[in-house]
Amino acid sequence: MAPSIVVRADGQVDVAARGPGSTLMYHWAGSGAGWRSARIAAEGAAISAPSIFVHADGRTDIVAQGQGHTIMHYSAAPGSGWDVTQVAGPGTAYSTPSVSMRPDGEAHIVVRGPDFSLGHYRGAPGTGWHGAQIAGAGTTGYVPSIVVDPDGQADVVAQGPDSSLVHYRGAPGTGWHAAQVAGARTTFSAPSIVVRADGQADVVAAGRSGTLVHHRATPGSGWRSAQIAGPDTAVSTSAPSIVMRADGRADVVAAGPGGALTYHWATPGSGWRSAHVATAAQAFAGTSMFVRPDGQVDVVAHGPGSTLMYYRSTPGSGWPGTRLQ
Repeated sequence: MAPSIVVRADGQVDVAARGPGSTLMYHWAGSGAGWRSARIAAEGAAISAPSIFVHADGRTDIVAQGQGHTIMHYSAAPGSGWDVTQVAGPGTAYSTPSVSMRPDGEAHIVVRGPDFSLGHYRGAPGTGWHGAQIAGAGTTGYVPSIVVDPDGQADVVAQGPDSSLVHYRGAPGTGWHAAQVAGARTTFSAPSIVVRADGQADVVAAGRSGTLVHHRATPGSGWRSAQIAGPDTAVSTSAPSIVMRADGRADVVAAGPGGALTYHWATPGSGWRSAHVATAAQAFAGTSMFVRPDGQVDVVAHGPGSTLMYYRSTPGSGWPGTRLQ
């Protein structure tokens, strides 16, 4: 179950993770300061890994699957405690929720619903939550992924029937349109998606035989697929994480067999390159990544015995690690 990370404009790093006994933990470190931790929710409250987002005004939002397959939303303004709201009631969430925020504060959440359906929920400050089904029973496996642009267009990817990969797109006032990214027996982990400013969508997921695969679509064209790394480099139990930089460089981090943690990157016109973040002996299970404007890469991952590790790389340096829990 992957933790979630975000870095604020002032350099503060915020991490949300599932802690011992299914607690919900929040870790943070200011620029140049040490790590601090707080328990947001008690034992049994966090059934899934959480997703975290920080607004421009400093408000922090965390979404996680709660007891009874509910969806819970935690929000805290600077200097205040955590407010808790139920997004959806019992029997609605059967995966880690994926969340994306618009600049106006509207939150969009996707989750695998009952009978492997795909559900979408949205809510803005001062309004309630509204839910709708994107796709019916038997359509969704693993954990879906969502990204929403400032205009409200939402892009969602999910593992489909027979380990296919499916892309859903919805804009305000329209329904959802589905397209197959890759056919049967191609997708063996939860996917991750990013959408560039020019509309190009990039998706990564584990493929056949533990390969790591990159799928790409530009507006008006179909999907193209390319292998990032060969067999036995990615695992089905952990979704890879992808970030696109403004200059077109792609950054991917993925857990591999034996629990190795590997970082992959590619610049426009070049092939993929790879570097080890941590060795197989570290036994990693879930990963999340953030790339800062200066090129520094921040990664969090669960290690042996449900430990939580934080890794940071600056250009030209290695990957020093810190244990958070």
